[in-house]
Amino acid sequence: MTQRSISEPHDRPVRFAAAGRALDAALASGEKSYDRVSALSRLHRLSPETIASESPDAARAALKEIERAMRGERARRGHWSYDLNRHISLLIAHRAETARLNRLLNGA
Repeated sequence: MTQRSISEPHDRPVRFAAAGRALDAALASGEKSYDRVSALSRLHRLSPETIASESPDAARAALKEIERAMRGERARRGHWSYDLNRHISLLIAHRAETARLNRLLNGA
């Protein structure tokens, strides 16, 4: 009886599915515990006034800065300075801020 390697091609879909489920769980958990002020204060181009503002323009500014940071993180992919945790936290912030902008625009 031959022992199979975990890296055999037929195991890849299983591993990709497991990785996708793990990422979804991390994003869901992060969205539940999202601390807006803490997350946005790490983005140095956003002023405390912009972070505290309840206007759609301020929400758009926050999203624009998050998207800029995400592009920078993607550009480092494969480099030693790439940080998967930072990338995930930026994705969580983007999802939360997009939902916030939609609430502000819809008056909810």
